Amino acid sequence: MFTVALIFYFFFIIGYVAFATALIYHVRMFAIPEDPLHTFVTPFITLSLVLAILSFYFFLRVPWDTFTI
Repeated sequence: MFTVALIFYFFFIIGYVAFATALIYHVRMFAIPEDPLHTFVTPFITLSLVLAILSFYFFLRVPWDTFTI
């Protein structure tokens, strides 16, 4: 069960990274330099990394031996 959950978890993380990368790319390419709204990219990356680390920590804390298929 752990292996199946780990595969799904990594697919989720890969999708999240793809969407976050697309968002960052489009903000950097198409934002007006004088616009202060494009400065949210750094807090977004920081918060995303913190949440990804927390999600991996909680993923490892799940008692996988108690689940059966």
